[in-house]
Amino acid sequence: MKNKSIKVTRHIVLMWVAGLFLILSCRKTEFMPDILGEQVPYQNEATQDIGQLLAKHSETTVFLAAWQKSNISALIKAQGIHTKVTVLASTDKALKQAGITAETIQKMTTEELNEFIQFYCFWGELDQAKLGKYSLMVRSMLKDSKFRVPFYDNEEPIGRRYDLYYYRHYLATKDGNLLVNGQSVGKLIYEPATDGGIYFMGKSVQKPTMTILDALKADGRFTFFIESQRLAEEAFFEKMLDDIEPLWGYRMSKEEFLSYYPDARAPYTRGWVAESDPIYENEANLTLTATFAPTDDAFKRAGFNSVQDILAFNAKRGDVRYDELYFEPRGAYPMDTLFSYHRNWGRIVATKDPAYGMAMGNNTVFYSNDLDPVLLNDYYVNIGGSGQVQYAYKMPFAFSRNENQIQMKIKNAEQAPANMVETDINTINGPIHVLDNLLVPKGFKLK
Repeated sequence: MKNKSIKVTRHIVLMWVAGLFLILSCRKTEFMPDILGEQVPYQNEATQDIGQLLAKHSETTVFLAAWQKSNISALIKAQGIHTKVTVLASTDKALKQAGITAETIQKMTTEELNEFIQFYCFWGELDQAKLGKYSLMVRSMLKDSKFRVPFYDNEEPIGRRYDLYYYRHYLATKDGNLLVNGQSVGKLIYEPATDGGIYFMGKSVQKPTMTILDALKADGRFTFFIESQRLAEEAFFEKMLDDIEPLWGYRMSKEEFLSYYPDARAPYTRGWVAESDPIYENEANLTLTATFAPTDDAFKRAGFNSVQDILAFNAKRGDVRYDELYFEPRGAYPMDTLFSYHRNWGRIVATKDPAYGMAMGNNTVFYSNDLDPVLLNDYYVNIGGSGQVQYAYKMPFAFSRNENQIQMKIKNAEQAPANMVETDINTINGPIHVLDNLLVPKGFKLK
């Protein structure tokens, strides 16, 4: 028999000094804090299994119907009699608000119900005592074989460089409520079962269907943000091909250029979408992170009234070129710096180890309950891996709150903090937080 342990990852580091050597010696970038005081063993005194608990509650009849019609019980049983599972079960009212009723469940195929139930289940027993104010990530049972994420706890054949993607939930508590992906789903109600436990949710959590880029496109408020980067990338490749043509004697295609320079524009344009990989033709890479997306109005407040204004700013101040002495692309656009702060936590300015390059990327999937100055203002965005500790990259942002308003700015910047006008827009690869102003570093001139 095969036991499944809890596949959870703590997304915070509370004491970097005490844990520094541990960080450098481990591939994981997310750690559980040290336990203070004497640990009291958790005793599960449940007498009913998950199915029986669901049947006992009159407000979860729809979820129970899906549970019973799916093959989830057989899937759990196949893992062994000691297997534990934790379930996020929505009430009938919550599912109805999401458009799911008993009739909906009746019409769904077994395969559809398996996916539905597995999205709300994760291996292991996670009781409420393990939850706190900051997000705890759990991987659901449901995977999407179209996507891959960086390698950590790979269960696939030896030799793979990435893990398959499993949908994730980020759990926390606040004022007696259960938070999932930064948002309250009702009062924290947990009941242990002989084979795990159940969290009852008064609000249903929807499975994300779009990547960060897809969600930004669908929203409609971020046209300047998206289009200026897309067109800047086109302009970059045109400049490279124009510069190379007289040197090489012919005009190569973009694809040929990338065959010679596969990392061209990597700091600025990757991570938006699921990127294809010739080694795994039916799968694509995902970058998991939070994005701070400025609205079109944010650009207008900064003096850019159109996408063309942004491109003109790049053309006037940029120095993109193909260096014929070193035979490689050189230079950048000024807006690359700003976009790196909005999309990639400002890693464009991170110091690199001369021998090993940039330190290992730390977790940057943070929901609104995690955007706390106590947690993040001294957090390391990059640390460990091959890079030496002196090249670790510390959080470039200062987070703050004005009553219930979350604010942020780049440390030491002259500008006032930007306001988050909306938070926790959930996507397949992380949350989008909407800003009302651009993030401008110290000394960067927009005019």
